[in-house]
Amino acid sequence: MKPLFTAGIVAALALGGCGGSHGSAPALPAQSVSGQAHQTHVRHMKNGRKPQDIVGGAPSIRLFNISINLFDAPLIGATAGNAQFNAGILGIDAIDAGGDSWQLIASDAPQVVNLLSLQSSSLQMGSGSLPAGTYPSIQLLLDPATTTVTYNGQTYPARFTDPNHPWWDPGQTVEAVNVPLSITGADGDSLNATLDFNVFQSANLADGVVYLTPTVAGGMGSPTINGTVANAAGQPVANATVIATDSHGVVANTTLTAADGSYHLRGINPGGYTVSVANTFTTNAGVTVTASGADDGAAPSAYALVGPNTQLTLATLRD
Repeated sequence: MKPLFTAGIVAALALGGCGGSHGSAPALPAQSVSGQAHQTHVRHMKNGRKPQDIVGGAPSIRLFNISINLFDAPLIGATAGNAQFNAGILGIDAIDAGGDSWQLIASDAPQVVNLLSLQSSSLQMGSGSLPAGTYPSIQLLLDPATTTVTYNGQTYPARFTDPNHPWWDPGQTVEAVNVPLSITGADGDSLNATLDFNVFQSANLADGVVYLTPTVAGGMGSPTINGTVANAAGQPVANATVIATDSHGVVANTTLTAADGSYHLRGINPGGYTVSVANTFTTNAGVTVTASGADDGAAPSAYALVGPNTQLTLATLRD
């Protein structure tokens, strides 16, 4: 496929687990038959939960609340004036240790959101309650029919190239995007999390179709790492890929530098990260991104330590 434009929105989903925990609570138990875990999963709907659905089958329901915000990042070769990346968002489910799905946030109809409008401010997706316990991941639920890209006045349909349709949707009318966000809540907790839908990593417009390999990063709280990338002469480096790697060597998120060399890394957990710059990078969707204005051979990095709500600005990275 020959790209019509170098696709992308920033902030990659951690390619490994972007996990994190908060508070202390028991893990939700896996269901079992004759002492062995079985493969039949259940989707717990908000309006259909019963006391026996709750941890340990206790008659009193122990719940915690979590609110979720959604960001996005720059699209190479596109601006707010000539492009829209419209995602039809149906909601969010939390996935427990046994593989069961717990409806967290849901809409009766897809909420169509232009992700490119979320580069500097977030969409408040809402909040929901979950039984106390640990949920190793979540799923962002998308409607393929209302997910499109408009570029220079023309609208292109989206085609999901690595379908991950949930087991509860045999008609494959919902795309469930796995987000490696681990959530732990105890009775009465009130938590918040930040997601970053990484269109930079996800999209490739070719042959009149937007091919999507959906990539979403997530983290507890709302830490942000900001900065700029410039060459030795002090001129900005544009379209450089900035990568946040955690202490376990797992890529937590990626983003792109803007025309002025600035970048913002969101959708990460509190903790320490190595922030590095790549002047050539291949996205999850197979698009090769090349920086503009970088010096030959340069590949700077810096260390960043962030808390739950840290807004950290690093010194300029000389590339």
